Formats: sequence, structure tokens, C-alpha cells
Amino acid sequence: METMKQFITKKTKNNGIRFGDRLADHTEDGVYMFKENGFWTGGFWTGLNWLCYEMTGEEVFMKSARGGGERLRKRVYEAPGTLDHDAGFLYCLSFVADYKLTGNEEAKRTALAAADLLKSRFNEAGKFIQAWNVWVPGEAFSEENRGRIIIDCMYNLPLLFWATEVTGDESYREVATAHAQTCAGTIIRPDYTTFHTYVFDPVNGEPKYGRTFQGYSDDSCWSRGQTWAMGGFTYAYKYTQNPFFLEMARKCTDVFLAKIGGDDVPFWDFDLPSRLGEPRDTSAAAIAAASMLELAAYVPAADSLRYREKAKSIVDTLFHEYSTRHNPQHEGLLEQACSHKPENSQTNCSLIYGDYYFAEAVARLANCTKAYW
Repeated sequence: METMKQFITKKTKNNGIRFGDRLADHTEDGVYMFKENGFWTGGFWTGLNWLCYEMTGEEVFMKSARGGGERLRKRVYEAPGTLDHDAGFLYCLSFVADYKLTGNEEAKRTALAAADLLKSRFNEAGKFIQAWNVWVPGEAFSEENRGRIIIDCMYNLPLLFWATEVTGDESYREVATAHAQTCAGTIIRPDYTTFHTYVFDPVNGEPKYGRTFQGYSDDSCWSRGQTWAMGGFTYAYKYTQNPFFLEMARKCTDVFLAKIGGDDVPFWDFDLPSRLGEPRDTSAAAIAAASMLELAAYVPAADSLRYREKAKSIVDTLFHEYSTRHNPQHEGLLEQACSHKPENSQTNCSLIYGDYYFAEAVARLANCTKAYW
């Protein structure tokens, strides 16, 4: 793990010099591009720096994390309408991390403000958190967003669970638990594969249908979506101790393991008619590894060992076969990540969330992170 830690921290430190307070998103020709307000991905850059701070104790990483976090702080107070259900990704890995590691009370207040915004998206009739905003009023797809959930939100719920822990206000936990229950009965199929999105009637809350946009088809299993379910239900169990959520996490994880087989890095979708020429997704592999390392803490010894061994195998493969360790000019940590293949968008690059989860998995294996979820 030491060699991997050195690779991660050295590259992140060098990137921080160029990035300043900007929030990285994806690479083009090995150079990271930025999103002005952080999009949904900005927290992964701050989170990566907090991981490096834990791994090294060097305050340069704290400075980078807080520098990027300032953009997110302004966003929650000055432009809350730009936020959606991804507040967990943004604020767990910036302000919750800061509070957990340093006791920063201002960071705690900002994270709670973000939790309030996330909780306010709850649809009482349907018992779900609305995922996306109505981007273009009157346009059919945007209007569907009033009743849409997406599988990614399962990994955003820890922000709400954490808010209950630090305030004692059970309403955050109640919303997160209700959303997880709703996901389990809708966006998770009977065979424990996942839709990307699921649409409800926004008025009466009635479930309507599943839709998959970043996967191959509505009936296929988008590999990254499966990993969001793996980690999301694991954290739902961590905070509630509800055995139903643990069972969901295990079932979704075992489906992932069955579909990936002896491989370590999945293709962008598990159900492609042909894999010839199709891209893999290292970000899905990294999320799976980090999620299994958390799940391993809650299952019997034999399963714990199985999950940890597979996570370790994934991390080793990512480092030795997919990392940029021999290319110091490349700003990403992992190559061959795939964001949105159906739109041919960012299909062979580094994605900041893939880099973050790879670093989280390495830090977990090295026993040097408190984790921020």
C-alpha cells in the first residue's frame, strides 16, 4: 500500500498547485477540466485532498481541500437552486470531512445547511428524494424530473444520516430511511440489478417505470449504477442497523461479483450484446472496491474475507494496469473511466470520482482513514 499511497499523494499535491481553488471533473488528453461551481463532482476533489491529509498529515492537502470547498460553501448559501440530490457527494467529502477530521464548527454548519436542502427534496406522497431539478419547464424529460429518482442518490444518503447523528433531529434519518426503502422496491429490480432512474407520479407518488440513460438499455445493468447501490445500502445499514438494508447491500454486491466474474474492471454495462471495442469503467471498479471494504465490516467472517480479497484484487489491478503511475504528466490517477457511453461523453479518461474512490480504497486497506460517509 505504501507505493500506492505515495503515487496518490504525490500526484494530488502536484495537481493542487495548478488547480488552486478550482474543482476538477474529468481529464482531456491527461489534463483535468474544471466545473465552476463544482457540478455534482466537486466534492470528490476536496475528498481526495482530505484522504491525502490523513495519509500524510501534511497541511498542504488541508489547504487544497478548503480552497476548493470555499466554492461549495458559497454555493449552498448563495446559489442553493443549483443543488440537487447530489448534495451528499458534494458536502460529505468537503465539509463533513473537515468537521470529522478537525472539529471545524463552521464546516459542520455548512454541511447541515446542505443536509437541509437535501431533506427539502423529499416527496411525501411517494416517499422519495427528487433527484434532478426541472431544467426546462414544460419540456417532457425535465418535467419527469419532478418524480424521478436515480440510483446514485443511495450514496448521497449518508449526509442525512450524519445530520441526525450530530443534531439529534430524527427527521433527517427518517427521510433517508424512507428513500432507501422506496429504492429497494422500485429502482432495484427483483434480481437485484438496478435501473439508472425510476419515475413516479409527483402528485400521488405512484411508481411508474424505470429508465436507464447512462447504461445500454432500460433492461440492462449499468455497472456504475450497481456500485452506487452496493455502497448506498451498506451505509443505510451502518446508520440504521436495519438488517433489510444489509441484505440489499449483500444481494446487490453479489450480483456485481457474479457479473464481473474473474475480472476486476467491468465494462461500462454488464449486458452489452458484444464487448468488442466497448470501454471499461475504472470508476465503477473503484467504487465497488471502496464499497466492499465498508460492507466487509458488517458481515460474517467468510463473507468479509471474500469482499476484502476482491476489493484488494481490484485495487491491485487498477494500480498496476490502469493507473498513470508511469506517466507523471497525466493529472489523473486512473485511466479508462467511462462517464456516459450512450452520449459518447468522457468515455476514456480520468474521472475525479474514480480517482477519489481508488484513493479511498487504498486508504482503507492501509487503515489510515476515518471515512467521511
